[in-house]
Amino acid sequence: MERQIEINMKRLWELAQQGKTADEIVQELDISEMSHLENALQGLMQEKGETVNVPGLTDKPSVEARYTDSGNRIPPDMPSSPEGSTS
Repeated sequence: MERQIEINMKRLWELAQQGKTADEIVQELDISEMSHLENALQGLMQEKGETVNVPGLTDKPSVEARYTDSGNRIPPDMPSSPEGSTS
């Protein structure tokens, strides 16, 4: 059975509009998982017809991502050409 998560949606919206980070929001609202925050915020944005950027909630946009020849995503903190690489 799925557990119901209660989040103060009004306060969540206020914090997001203030530019708080995902970690700050999770801590202040005592949210157990980042996915709960993401789902709640997505629902609020749909309801209000507005979008809010919450730093730390998602990775960098995929247009800035780098991929290997085989299609694997390269983490942003990985050097461009690690030592010992043959490619």
